[in-house]
Amino acid sequence: MKIAVSADCFASFTSGFPVRGMTLELIRNNPDVQFILLYSDREKPKALKEFYTKINSLPNTEVRYFKDKHKILTVKSMIGVSYVELDSDVDCFLNPGRPEYIKSFRGPQIGSLADLSAVRGVGTTKLSWFHQYWGRFSLRRTLPRLARVVTISRYTQEDLHSFFPHLKVKTQCIYNGIDSFWFDDIFPGIHLEDLGIREPYFIWWGMMSRRKNICNLVSAYREAKRKEPRLPQLVLIGGILNYMSGIESSFGGDVLHLPFQDDYTLKYLVRHSRGLIFPSFYEGFGLPVVEAFSQGVNVACSAVTSLPEISNDMAILFDPHDAEALQAAILALDSKQTDPEVLKAYASQFTYAKAASQYMKLIRELIE
Repeated sequence: MKIAVSADCFASFTSGFPVRGMTLELIRNNPDVQFILLYSDREKPKALKEFYTKINSLPNTEVRYFKDKHKILTVKSMIGVSYVELDSDVDCFLNPGRPEYIKSFRGPQIGSLADLSAVRGVGTTKLSWFHQYWGRFSLRRTLPRLARVVTISRYTQEDLHSFFPHLKVKTQCIYNGIDSFWFDDIFPGIHLEDLGIREPYFIWWGMMSRRKNICNLVSAYREAKRKEPRLPQLVLIGGILNYMSGIESSFGGDVLHLPFQDDYTLKYLVRHSRGLIFPSFYEGFGLPVVEAFSQGVNVACSAVTSLPEISNDMAILFDPHDAEALQAAILALDSKQTDPEVLKAYASQFTYAKAASQYMKLIRELIE
C-alpha cells in the first residue's frame, strides 16, 4: 500500500501538535505501508527540527518536494488547479491538516477539519475577512469531493453539517491525541520563584488571540481577586499575536505572563497548579483541557463549542461572555475537589497512537 501525505501542515506551530504526532505514529505503526511526504519550499520552524528529522528518516517514508514555490502552490490549491501528479500506484491521498482535493487523482482522498472558526469570522489571521469568504467558497467546492472529512470533535462534525446543510459530505470524528510526554513520570527540578511564580496559582497556556478571551479572563480574575484577596496567582504562558500586543499592559501584580516553555517545564507547571482556566469563545477541540486532566488538575472552561464535549462533565462550565459567570467559575475552581486519578484515566484515551489507528482503519476501509 502507498499513501501520499500533504505535509506542509506540519509547519503550523500550536495547531500542528496533534497533526504531527498522529502522522508520526501512523507511519511508525504501519511499517508495511509506504508513505510519500509532499512538501513545498515553505520554511520549516527551527523548533520542529527534531520532528522533521524523525519523520523524514523513517524507513517507510519517502520525501518529495514540489517544483513550484509555496505561494504558487497555495494559489493553485485555492483556485482548484492540480499542482501535483501522484504516482499511478498511490492508493490514497491524505491531508491531516485541512481539507484538500487533488483533481487529477482518482483514488480516495481524506482531509481533516479542525473547526469552522475562519469561515464563521472568528479566525486569528491578519486577513481574517478574506479567509472568511474565500474559506466558504473553497470548502463548498472541496468537501463533497473527498471520500471522507475527518473532524476532531463531534461539535465540529455537527457544525459542518449545519453550516453547509445542502452539501453531501461524508464525515468521521477522530479525536486529537496529546503528546506522550504528558503521560510519563519525568519531571524536571524547577524553582517556581525563579520564574516569578508563587504557589498557589491558576494557569492558562496557548497562543493569545481574540478567540482565547484573555482580556475578559484578566478582568474577571482581578474582580474575583478583589472579592477574595487570597485567590491564587494567575499565570499565563504562551505567545501573543501582534494585534493582541496591547494586552501586555494589563499584566503585572498577580497576573504573570511567561513565554512558551519547554514540554517538561510546562507539564511541571500544570501539575503543580491549582487549576486551568480556559475561557475561549471558540474551540474545535481544546487540547489544554485534556492536558490538564492528564496531570490530575481541575479545569474551568467555557460552556460553548467543543469544550463541554471534550471536558465530559468533569469541568466547571461558564458562559465566556458573562463576566460574573467567569468570576464565579474562578472562585469555584479554587475549592473544587476531584479525584486526580479519575481525570488522568479519562485523559489517557486521547493518544496519538489511538488517533493514528483510527486513521489507518479508515484508510484501509476506503481502499478496500
